[in-house]
Amino acid sequence: MSKIEVDEIANQTSAGDLTLDVAGDLIVDTDGAEIKLQDGGTRYGTLFKSSNDFGIKSNVADGDLVFKGEDDATTIEAMRIDMSTGGRVGITHGGTSGLPSYPFHVRTNNASSFISAFWNDGDDANRLGVIIQCGKDDASGTNDALVFADGNGDEQGKITFNSGTVSYNAFSASHYCIIPDADNDADSQAMAYPYGTLLEITSIAYTQKNGADSERGILYNVQKTQTANSKKVLGAYGGSMNGGWQNYTNMHLLYVVGDGHILCNNAGGNISIGDGICSSSTAGIGQKATANPSMIIGISQKDITFSGSETKLVPVQYGLQQFIPWE
Repeated sequence: MSKIEVDEIANQTSAGDLTLDVAGDLIVDTDGAEIKLQDGGTRYGTLFKSSNDFGIKSNVADGDLVFKGEDDATTIEAMRIDMSTGGRVGITHGGTSGLPSYPFHVRTNNASSFISAFWNDGDDANRLGVIIQCGKDDASGTNDALVFADGNGDEQGKITFNSGTVSYNAFSASHYCIIPDADNDADSQAMAYPYGTLLEITSIAYTQKNGADSERGILYNVQKTQTANSKKVLGAYGGSMNGGWQNYTNMHLLYVVGDGHILCNNAGGNISIGDGICSSSTAGIGQKATANPSMIIGISQKDITFSGSETKLVPVQYGLQQFIPWE
């Protein structure tokens, strides 16, 4: 074990780096004093002990605390505390850089992985997750609790609250579904069907936990709707989940509640706002509901006029229900 006294370090006056090369432990016994890093008389940083705390301090007004490492002889910044903004903390990863824009800011460029994880594991329901405490103390007004943005920073939606009510904006809820193998490409995240294609249930499956069916993890085996006014209709096709971090080989999204569209033809005539949308006799295509009653999956939010046998995306409010046509 080596021990270097503070006076020995202070006597280093030659230009260049001070290298301490020790085979064992290096002990710097300051006896309550500080270890200072300075250049030309300007102090830049300090290592200090205060009570039982060990501290690192930046001594320049606009200077940051920067933590770096080396990867294959390349210096990489891992974390920066921006002192000019009152102590914003920025963590960088995957070759990213830049000052933190928020009190806690994580930047990364890491393919096929999440930016962070919160793990509170103890095999008990009392291991809680994440709490977001924000907004007005009386919860009045529109308070943004969580905002979703794309890679360019453009907002895609948010979760807000107001006086005891939580809102998901804009909102489309979906089920997980499994489509026929003949229509599925296990290696692709491309759409298996055009957006808005109507699908119906063929059977029910369940997610697996320890080799057994989960009690509530319903999965839907589906196909394109096959008949007009099908009672089996479930929702409109939304997209593929194949691949990804869970390595799905046949898992897709089926929109069932909220905002969206349904592909429709003129089998029931032109469509008006408020008309129900059911399946038509054309596979996967909807129409204005005319039967009494009809099993609908959406209510039109726009007047649609057809000029022939074309199909059109009709904006709807999704919702499975038995419906009596207006006329």
